Amino acid sequence: MTSMSGTHDKRRSGTTAGRTADSWLGRLNGWRERRALRRALARMDVHLWADLGFDEAAAREEMDKPFWKG
Repeated sequence: MTSMSGTHDKRRSGTTAGRTADSWLGRLNGWRERRALRRALARMDVHLWADLGFDEAAAREEMDKPFWKG
């Protein structure tokens, strides 16, 4: 769609909508991955946390974060 000035209105084009959908899908996938990783961390014992470089306090802090927090 063109505006009154004759320039293309990107809000109505498919590329902007595609980027917006990709952005949301990326965000949802990130949330899903964080949730899965934090659940896996919760199933591990202290020795595995140490192998990953976490002490108990850091592991618990990471597990307690909501999925939307990076």
